[in-house]
Amino acid sequence: MVEIAHLLDELTCAACGTPNALWLYPVRGMVECRECGEKASILLDGFDSLGSIDGPDSFDGLGFDSCGGGR
Repeated sequence: MVEIAHLLDELTCAACGTPNALWLYPVRGMVECRECGEKASILLDGFDSLGSIDGPDSFDGLGFDSCGGGR
């Protein structure tokens, strides 16, 4: 099974100080340093779990904003 990971550019590991070594694993909900192996759990809010980076208008079409109210 192939797992999707995203390199977190321009971030430095707090444990070892290595830049550009942090990888985000959104399915597992964690960030891992490929240099020292340190791991951190993350929390995704509901909007991030939809996979949309364009904002609420990108998935909406019913005239509601992201909090459910009318426009």
